[in-house]
Amino acid sequence: MSKLLRTVLVFILMPAALLACRPQDVENPVTPPKPSTTDPDPGNTGQSGNSAPMTVCSFNIRYANSEDVYPDGSSASWSSRRSAVKKFVDTVRPDLIGLQEVRKAQAQDFASDFRTDYDYYDVGRDSGSGASVASANCEGVGVLYRKDRFELVRRDFLWLDESTRSLPAKNSDGTYGAWKSACRRITVYVILKDKQHDNSMVYFFPTHYDHKSDVARRKSAELMVSQMKSICKAGDLKEADGVIIHAGDLNTTYDSPELGILGQNMNYARLSVDGSDRLTGTYNGYGKGDSIIDHIYYGGKAVKPLKYWVDRTNYGVPYLSDHYPVLFRFEYGQAQ
Repeated sequence: MSKLLRTVLVFILMPAALLACRPQDVENPVTPPKPSTTDPDPGNTGQSGNSAPMTVCSFNIRYANSEDVYPDGSSASWSSRRSAVKKFVDTVRPDLIGLQEVRKAQAQDFASDFRTDYDYYDVGRDSGSGASVASANCEGVGVLYRKDRFELVRRDFLWLDESTRSLPAKNSDGTYGAWKSACRRITVYVILKDKQHDNSMVYFFPTHYDHKSDVARRKSAELMVSQMKSICKAGDLKEADGVIIHAGDLNTTYDSPELGILGQNMNYARLSVDGSDRLTGTYNGYGKGDSIIDHIYYGGKAVKPLKYWVDRTNYGVPYLSDHYPVLFRFEYGQAQ
């Protein structure tokens, strides 16, 4: 091949390579998704019982803050933690990861660092069009899902407010939306087919509830129950076909009213299996905190829980974030 031909090919292929690594924008930014032939079939339960167990993870990665420090005074900035976070993902290899507090540089890193094994999708919470975190240059929620296991059916998001399809307005008191959240809050979700289990449907709803408003958190839980029932075409989330996961930093302890709402409608991963991590804190504050505020809830009559754990492993830094990754592993059992 001549030098001239090689040069031409490089310039032709370069834009495609760059686009493949970019965080992707939402497909339906402000209008509800239209029904289509690619929407999931609720009758497809995929009960072969032969698939590998599935591991889901909720991880508040702590936004990129150059002033963060560990207890010994060393830097806990994102650049200091990035390689350790990659080592965690490469070691544990969760099938689904929900990420909170994602900022632009982090979104670009996740899209780049894991592009071989994962597809990445996020939405910036302050973008009126529902653009990606990198495009909108704001904070948001992200999703990583394994390419070898899942086929994407649909991806979308909801603002956690009275109107799920409109950017919550800033109020005169500095809060946002009808629920007066301290920040705009969103849930990002993906609907997937599990290629390792007869294309059984998997619905993954990672989120980040408000950190100040009790009303906003309670209403967010009520909203998510209603939305999941509608999106998953399930009158009873616990008895639904397929797998439904709602996970994230809910900014509240396990005895709160909002978790009571979720617990009435879904199963609570932390208490579904015996294990020492049932009482382990998920927020560590870089050594200055110890509380359970990150949670995983699940629905689906065929979900058989295997393990719940809070990963406190040293992957090269004292803490991966001011939150630990929270994980839940299950297999498909026989639906009753």
